[in-house]
Amino acid sequence: MENGLFLAKKILGGLLMPVPVTLLLLLWALLFLLRRKTRWLGFLCVLLATALLFAASYAPLNNRLIAPLEQRYPSYQATDEPAEYIAVLGSWHRSDPNQPVSSEVKPAGVVRLVEGIRIYHLNPGSRLIFTGYKGYPLEDPVAYPEKLKELALALGVPAEDILSFTGPKDTAEEARLIAENFPDSRLVLVTSAAHMPRSMQLFRSAGLAPVAAPTNHISRPVRSRLQYPSAHALANTQDWWHEQLGTSWSQLIGQIKEKTAEK
Repeated sequence: MENGLFLAKKILGGLLMPVPVTLLLLLWALLFLLRRKTRWLGFLCVLLATALLFAASYAPLNNRLIAPLEQRYPSYQATDEPAEYIAVLGSWHRSDPNQPVSSEVKPAGVVRLVEGIRIYHLNPGSRLIFTGYKGYPLEDPVAYPEKLKELALALGVPAEDILSFTGPKDTAEEARLIAENFPDSRLVLVTSAAHMPRSMQLFRSAGLAPVAAPTNHISRPVRSRLQYPSAHALANTQDWWHEQLGTSWSQLIGQIKEKTAEK
């Protein structure tokens, strides 16, 4: 059942991204334009596809959407009460013997790890927690937590200070696993800034109260509105929309409780 829901989430989430929706609109436009009676619908689909692609790839516009999401939690600062564990949420990787481990891990994962190590040094005696899985439906020979551990060891973190857990496929499963193993610990949660609000809701729903440590911010001050649409801005919009869909899905299937969603 859980695997079915996970697969449905991945398929629906992928189809509802800006680029697939734009391509679907253009396909419908082509079909409508072939018939004289529906030609006006074809022109309408072309117009909608063009407007969607422009809006999604125009930085001044998507920055206004992303910045409020990323600014909900401030960057991590050391406190008088040191953390016991730093949970670095999973990202993505692809093993390749011809590349260094820093290239095998997705850039977002590398940034998360660097922030986790920074916080680890600010909290003597703390330990890093890595979670993730091998990939679905195409499995990688090495699970993500082990790949991240390999990179952390290369960056000087002692093996005894790293705890890796293979299995969780998404943030909700990561939250449940950490809640089961570290229920009353002083926990710092490290993930991308845009992903942090949903992650905090899921961790609170699991009974935890972590300290947020957002990183990998993608919103930037817009100095001029006279900018060309760009693939970089489009990717940022997709990240924002991914979080909107993810939050709605988690609320729909009951992973996020109402009280935690309001915080």
